[in-house]
Amino acid sequence: MSEKKLEKQNIEPETANEKQNFFSRLINKYKERKTKKLQQIENQKLSEEENKKVEEKLEEANQEIQRSNTKNKKVRNIIFFIFNIVLVAGILIWNIFTTDDFSPLNLLNTKPINFLYVLLLLAAIILLDVLSVHRMIYRKTLRSRWNTSYKSLGILRYYDAVTPLSTGGQAFMVTYLTARDVPASTALSIPIAKLLFQNATWIVITFVCLIISFTSGMSAFVSAASIIGFILGFLVVFFILFISFSKKFSKKLITWVLKLLQKIKLIKNYEKTYEKVLHIVEDYQSIMKEFSKAKLDLLYQVILHVLRFVCLYSIPYFIYLIFPFQGGKVGSYGEFFVFSALIELAASFIPLPGGTGMNEITFAALFKDYLRGNTFWALLIWRFCSYYFYLLQGLGIMAYDTLYGNRKYRWVKRKLALQEESQYFRRLQIENFRHERNKRRKNQSKQ
Repeated sequence: MSEKKLEKQNIEPETANEKQNFFSRLINKYKERKTKKLQQIENQKLSEEENKKVEEKLEEANQEIQRSNTKNKKVRNIIFFIFNIVLVAGILIWNIFTTDDFSPLNLLNTKPINFLYVLLLLAAIILLDVLSVHRMIYRKTLRSRWNTSYKSLGILRYYDAVTPLSTGGQAFMVTYLTARDVPASTALSIPIAKLLFQNATWIVITFVCLIISFTSGMSAFVSAASIIGFILGFLVVFFILFISFSKKFSKKLITWVLKLLQKIKLIKNYEKTYEKVLHIVEDYQSIMKEFSKAKLDLLYQVILHVLRFVCLYSIPYFIYLIFPFQGGKVGSYGEFFVFSALIELAASFIPLPGGTGMNEITFAALFKDYLRGNTFWALLIWRFCSYYFYLLQGLGIMAYDTLYGNRKYRWVKRKLALQEESQYFRRLQIENFRHERNKRRKNQSKQ
């Protein structure tokens, strides 16, 4: 028995020591976990503070970048504006000094009232164009935006006037409309649809005028130039129609253009840009299909563009009436209308801004016998109505937007956003009030 007691006595202290060691280990582990948690909390606090500091530095850097970008934009806009003024002045001076039929103007032998009719026709052309663009914007955005319609159209006409073959206006009109929060597909469809309606009606009217000119003994040079211009205009309309309604051709054209841009290293990610462009083109084709199905809108656009060309080709006749005592041939309205259409046909394929050169040559060739010594002044008035006015109008729009218009639009946009937020908050308050009132009524009915 004594041996067993000794064994128990030997075992018990060992087990007691083990228990003490076990509890001490648990306490140490608990302390370690607690210290780790405290360290993690401190590290999180430090990391949050560091992140805040990093975010503040990033915001400061972004603000500096935005300031530098705005400064660069202002400098670029000023340089571009000065370049446009020099370009307009250069074209005007070149046209004045390259004409041979110059004689002093005698105001006593003129009828200024007809100049007023010329200005009214020019105002009618601008109004018809604005009505066309306004209808297209309203159809897709359900907002009446007269100011945007006029200014985007002015940008279109300006860049058509300063680019060869009038090919730059559509792209600048798209960028202007997207900057004014018009959806990309709608912004893309409006200038192309405008070009399609304009060229389609132009081809029909000029085709009739071309047939009439063959019976009136037109000069061979003007006839040949008019035929070339008509063929090129017809091809442009056919190409636009093909892009607007053929999905296979549009996909092939997109892939070809994007691959070319990728080789030039203007595009980094081909797949993303392809998806974006394809999505925009598909939206554009759907919009064009909607246009084609809307018969009233088609009729509306065709009537507007027919009236536009009637006003445009009527201007030379009223310019002719300003100088009734020139002693030349007596012209009729129909002759001047047909001649005006042939001048635009002949100058349409000349790769110079506004068809400069060919317009002056064909105008002098067709109207010299009618205007005699006043040919230069008639040419100057006609070129002002058909070309220089759009240059001055575009310069005025760009100057206004650079100095005031862009800031005003941002302020109006912010104002509309705040109004929408306040209306949404008001609706929420009304809904909450109605919900609480219904609850009170239910509780009262239960009681």
